Amino acid sequence: MKNIHNLLEIPNINSKDAKLKELIYDIDDSLFNKDNYSKEKFEHLCICSGGTTSSCAKNGFTTLDLRKNYTKIHLDRESNLVTIGGGVIMGDLINHLQKHNRSFPIGLSKLPGAGYILTGGVSPLSRAYGLAIDNIESIKGFLGNGTFISLKKNQINPEKQLIWEAIKGAAPFFSIITEIELQTFQSNPIKVIEGFVNLDELSEIIQLSELFPENISLQWIYAQKIYLYIFAELKNNFEDKRTEESLMPLDKFPSLEKKFYENFNKINFFPKKLNLYELNANNHSEVISLLGEDLKSDLPIFIKCLKEIMKDKPNNSCYVASQQLGCKTKKLNHGSSFFVHRKSTWKPWIYASWKKNDHQEKEVALEWLYKSWCNLKRFYPNIHLAQLHNHLNSHEEELTLAFGNRMNELKTLKNIFDPQGILPPL
Repeated sequence: MKNIHNLLEIPNINSKDAKLKELIYDIDDSLFNKDNYSKEKFEHLCICSGGTTSSCAKNGFTTLDLRKNYTKIHLDRESNLVTIGGGVIMGDLINHLQKHNRSFPIGLSKLPGAGYILTGGVSPLSRAYGLAIDNIESIKGFLGNGTFISLKKNQINPEKQLIWEAIKGAAPFFSIITEIELQTFQSNPIKVIEGFVNLDELSEIIQLSELFPENISLQWIYAQKIYLYIFAELKNNFEDKRTEESLMPLDKFPSLEKKFYENFNKINFFPKKLNLYELNANNHSEVISLLGEDLKSDLPIFIKCLKEIMKDKPNNSCYVASQQLGCKTKKLNHGSSFFVHRKSTWKPWIYASWKKNDHQEKEVALEWLYKSWCNLKRFYPNIHLAQLHNHLNSHEEELTLAFGNRMNELKTLKNIFDPQGILPPL
């Protein structure tokens, strides 16, 4: 078991600035030795697969960094299944797949690691191919008590079925996943319609989007201005004709530009001209992700609420954004994962940021985040737990709203397979 006392070089500034107790790169027998693997030694063990979350490192805690020794990527050309290590970041995954004209539904950012997959995985491609967890074929890793686990879809004993379902959506609470096998998909050209819009235009486009076919999705962000992407995968002549018909109403918006990309891998979402602050080394931040169904007749009230939220934001680093789900994500794998909110159409998120070490500004920014969340609950009552907030007061409520009627099952798995509570707490 190698370790080093060091700062963690990762995208999330909060975690990057943490003063670690210990940094571990290997999982072997010595890690789970009872003298090493104990509550007294770790308190909680933070896991880093890509480093985009504020929970991958904390002051005085130990981090297990999978990015150094668990970065294997192998595509089986016969089955088109890809096997990746738990430390593979999504940009490296689709770069590798693109060499073979294959793709996978990664998110808007190429920076997250396997945690993106294991907590659900929402992509512009999700409406056509499901969530990232819907495309898991097998996993390997360790339960929180040190027991090695290897599970393969359609070859799971009944006593392992609950573990398999919980891995898909709640893995970080009771397991350390070191290897994942995934379905891949034919890589197709992409048409993107993007640009700045005003609130009235956003409202009209959201209304249009709730009738989009599965190969089209809407992503928008409201920072200092509103920027949006309509994302359309081009597959064949019949679907392309339907796609053009669906996109035709967007011709009336003069500020929107049409762009064509050879494949999903070529797209970089949220350009620098938006002046976003995620990678500002002077800022710390938190983000909370929500889930809800079609807005339909609630759309005018939502737009009014969004306007009020943005009017009250404490600084220009704070924003609200949203991704579109639906179609395949509503149909696939009901009951077979811990992503329980399958009726969801929208995944908005609220991003709050402040100058690091400015405790007063932090308090104001987090208060804005909580207030904004409360105001949006009527439209988006549930949580997508893409970030773990056990350091925030909202953690318990987020868990309840994320896992719903499966919360008691998750607590049971936690008690059995992480009895010391070394992995992130419930």
